[in-house]
Order: sequence, then structure tokens, then C-alpha cells
Amino acid sequence: MAATATKKVIAICQSRGEFVTNIDGSMSYNGGDAYAIDIDQETSLSDFKSEIAETFNCNVSTMNIKYFLPGNKKTLITVSKDKDLQRMVSFLGDASTVDVFVINEEVVARNTSNMPASR
Repeated sequence: MAATATKKVIAICQSRGEFVTNIDGSMSYNGGDAYAIDIDQETSLSDFKSEIAETFNCNVSTMNIKYFLPGNKKTLITVSKDKDLQRMVSFLGDASTVDVFVINEEVVARNTSNMPASR
């Protein structure tokens, strides 16, 4: 019996844009940059994050990864561990791509570091 091939998915990684809520309550993502990265159920979250960090030139430690379930553009699902990433690939069914949103939380740190020193 032949081994089943591991399902490969193209993650369309988007960053530096913004979410907009549509009239029906669904969300869409506007602007920013997008890159394609192939993943499968064997891909570790740390490897995926490293590739995203290298692609977008951002910090792995301040990165949040989110995606929509198929047919649901109202709730963002967070990927925070390997099992979440495997689940994302499984949830896609027959789809060969998934939109992944890379949210960098460095904004808060940047706002405090840019404050002028008070005397």
C-alpha cells in the first residue's frame, strides 16, 4: 500500500495592511504586502514563523499569526502552537491556499521608545 502524500498548502502571508469590517460584519484585509509560503502538516510553527520573519523582515517574538476558517470571514483564528498550524492545514479541506495574516505587535513598544526623554 502506497503512503499517503502529505497535503501541501500555499499560505498567502499578508502583513502591514489593515482589517476593515464590511456592512455584513465580515472582515477583509486591505493593503500591505503578500508572499506565498508552502506549508504542510509536518511544518513546525517555529519554522513557519522564521520564514515569515525573514520574508517580512520582522521579529518572531512579536509576531501573531491569524487566519479565517473556510466560509467564515468574521472570526480570526490564532495560530500559537504546532497543533494550531496542523489544524489550520486540516481545516482547509480541498483548498490549496489559505490567507494568513501576520500581525506584528511591535507598535506598542515603538510608541514608548519614540517618546522624548523628559527633563
